[in-house]
Amino acid sequence: MNKEKQDVNGSCSKELFTRYMALISRKDTESTCRLKSDMGEGIMRCHHVAKGVELIYSEIEAYMPVFQEMKKLVRSLELMYMVEGHADFEMENRHCASAEKGDVMLFNNRVGARECHIGKGGMRCISIVVFLDDLAETLNRFFDTKAFENDRLFADVEQARTCLCFPANDMLESIFTGLMQVPERYGEYHRKLLTLQAIVALLDTRDGRMNRYRYFSGDTARKVHEVRKLLGENLSGEISIEKLAEKVKLNRTTLQQVFRQVYGLTVYEYRTQVRMQEARNLLLKESLTVTDVAGQCGYTNASKFAAAFRKVTGMNPGEWKRLNKA
Repeated sequence: MNKEKQDVNGSCSKELFTRYMALISRKDTESTCRLKSDMGEGIMRCHHVAKGVELIYSEIEAYMPVFQEMKKLVRSLELMYMVEGHADFEMENRHCASAEKGDVMLFNNRVGARECHIGKGGMRCISIVVFLDDLAETLNRFFDTKAFENDRLFADVEQARTCLCFPANDMLESIFTGLMQVPERYGEYHRKLLTLQAIVALLDTRDGRMNRYRYFSGDTARKVHEVRKLLGENLSGEISIEKLAEKVKLNRTTLQQVFRQVYGLTVYEYRTQVRMQEARNLLLKESLTVTDVAGQCGYTNASKFAAAFRKVTGMNPGEWKRLNKA
């Protein structure tokens, strides 16, 4: 790499991390920042792992992406793992992608996000930002090999027309869980090892990714997003898939297929999950009986409510209420 390109990479990498974040504190290799007000609300902890590799822990309540032209000057990718929450991204070219807990999202620097809808309660995620012109050198040096080549690393991600999203496999789940539970002693070294392991695991993850890209038109994504909101706004009432499809002017079959692709659940499964989450919240109130909670969550039959609750939580509503008393 020539000196001019190194200078561009260095200045761009600093710009990517500072332009839209305000520094709160810095110690050793860790910086804690908050999103500037025009970008949303949230905190990010950034760790320098190695040349061309940065690790970011994010807790974000709201995010308003402003695609930076500067990103196009340097070959960079963001490899994101969703720890908690849900987010829908609409890209500059109107393609959309969505991630739930346990999903991986791979963003290139060619197509930026123009909108981001974060679910109620925000999202927690781990991002590994890699600068591709430096990555091969870092991996080859660390593993004492010449196996990694700049032009071949994440070539499919770099050329994609949207961000790529797929469920993490067992290996990736284990790695990212480790990154959330780094021990205090030698923590910096654990973090570096796990980050590089995650990159290699993602390079090696092809099965299940190529045929499971989650993208579709922005208009369809918005309509499915609206259905999700409708399901959560009236938990005590019933609404059929036909009625939902009619409300958002979407074909019934398309609604069912895209909803499952976006959220990983059928419409009815998602409705049950939302109801059970609300049921747990209501059961914490001393003034409400299990029958009261069942009614407020749309169940006229208490035994059906108990069966659904038990399937999701592994215990009866009354038992859960007793164990979770304040």
